[in-house]
Order: sequence, then C-alpha cells, then structure tokens
Amino acid sequence: MPDILLSNDDLTVLGSPEIVELLVDIGPQGQRGSQIYFGLGDPNDPGVIVGQTIQLNDLYINASPGTDYSYLYQYQSQPGGSSWVKIIKMNPPLYSKLNTVNFVAGSAELEILISNIATATGTPFTANNFNVQYQIINTNPISCSMTIPPLAGDESTLVINLKAVEYDGTSWADLDGDYTIHTFISVMI
Repeated sequence: MPDILLSNDDLTVLGSPEIVELLVDIGPQGQRGSQIYFGLGDPNDPGVIVGQTIQLNDLYINASPGTDYSYLYQYQSQPGGSSWVKIIKMNPPLYSKLNTVNFVAGSAELEILISNIATATGTPFTANNFNVQYQIINTNPISCSMTIPPLAGDESTLVINLKAVEYDGTSWADLDGDYTIHTFISVMI
C-alpha cells in the first residue's frame, strides 16, 4: 500500500447564497462632476450671470465677441477666494487673405499688420508665434522659400520675406512682377 501524505476526514462544500439582494438609492448622494457653462462676457464680471450654483472645477466658455471671445475658464480656488481663471482660447486667431506681391529679381516682401491677425493679451508677440502657410498662384511650377525676421520697432508688423523661381518648361528663372499669394496665418500662443 502506498504512503499517505495527507489525510482529512472533513469535507467542506462551498456554494453561492440562496438569495442575493441588490439595494439601490441608499446612502448619501455624491458630489456632482464638473459642469460646462457658456455666456456673454468674462464670468468674473458682476454683470455676467451663470445661472447655476458654481462649484470648483466647473468650466465656462465666453461667447461674447471681443478680445476674450472663445476663452475657456475654470472655476478654481485662489488666494483670497475662488474665481474663474482663463485656461485656453478655444479657437486660435486665424488670418487668410489673397495678397498681391511684387517680386523683383526673385525676391519680395509681404508686410501684414499684426492687429489684422490677433490682439496680444499680455506677453507681446514674437515672430515665433506665427505659423505662416502660403501659396503663390501661377500656371508654371514655382519653388519658393520664406523667412520671417524678428519683429522690429513697435512690433506691429509681421514681415515675410520670399524668394522664388519659376520653371518655364526648360529652365528656372527668378520671379519678376506682381503675383497673387494666398496667405494663411495662425497664431501659436
């Protein structure tokens, strides 16, 4: 007879309970999550009414035309009391226009007033804040490069320097004359 390594005279059978009760709607109500509101104007202004009981981390979108249009605010705890804090602009300023530019010996300069693109709110703009895309309208292929020098003077004008050549089917030649350029600029903050 083989050696017995384990011996137990008790047998336990486990199973599920006969009845399972699931009770709902018992206990205190939890705190609601954040809400998103919108209105006309800065929510910190006394004349702007949100119309609800505001709690920390609630969000607000300003739908009023003007410099603060489309800003997203969050209600945050601040020293001195809770207030709405600007978080992000929901849609960045965009500029799109057809400009006529005169090329001389393959070079041209396009100047655009920054106030036509966006309004600075706080830190002044630098050339690095602008994402410039462009297309020179022409029937022949064009190869073009662009540079944007640092903003100078009163920092009110964005200067775009262009150099371009055109392929006429046999050779490349510098652009000369007036050309229409589709310019699309977005502001990177």
